[in-house]
Amino acid sequence: MITEHGMTSEGETVVSPILYIRQYTDALLPARARLNQGLAVKQQCRALANFALQRACANPSVRLNHTRYGQPFGDQGQGKPAQPVSTSHSQNWYAVATAPAPLGIDIQVYRRFSVSNQQRLFDHNAVSADIITQTTQWSLCEAYLKSHGRGLPFDLRTIRIQQHASLGATSCGRITSKNNTLTPANYWLWQTLYFCCAVCITGHQEIVPTLSIHNGKQS
Repeated sequence: MITEHGMTSEGETVVSPILYIRQYTDALLPARARLNQGLAVKQQCRALANFALQRACANPSVRLNHTRYGQPFGDQGQGKPAQPVSTSHSQNWYAVATAPAPLGIDIQVYRRFSVSNQQRLFDHNAVSADIITQTTQWSLCEAYLKSHGRGLPFDLRTIRIQQHASLGATSCGRITSKNNTLTPANYWLWQTLYFCCAVCITGHQEIVPTLSIHNGKQS
């Protein structure tokens, strides 16, 4: 686990995202239709989001809800402020992140992009990159857009990723957009043999999120 840590300027609030990454497993998985598997993963992801929200808010009544634009949030009811939350899933992996500030998370099993999509989504350097590099860039861009309550369509070629540090399979840095269309954000990226997972949160805090990894079904 990556332990919680915060470094902020005087007067700023410490903001540390908490992440959960899990794998959906089922003994009958090979026999299930892909649609059924997708629905099961979405259900598990929603259950994990409610679990994460209840822990973040110390409130067993908080529930996952969505704005009219589809952006998720923790609904505490009774006039209490909404709790920021973000969710993502890819094949049989799913992830949830919570924080005191708006954030975005995206998990992606490594995959190939068609030539037309590469030209539409990536700049010249990324078009010629390998499958892992393309997937990680896509994941970072998705997380960045989610942290602003945005989604596709968006010209991903206007997004700039600047890596500041890396340690093993973990890296972090800043993401900006051309002409400051979107405000800058910090990012963290984890890479495994099967997938990558990115989380973005706007602001200037230099923070390391708490990472909780669980395999198997949620209890």
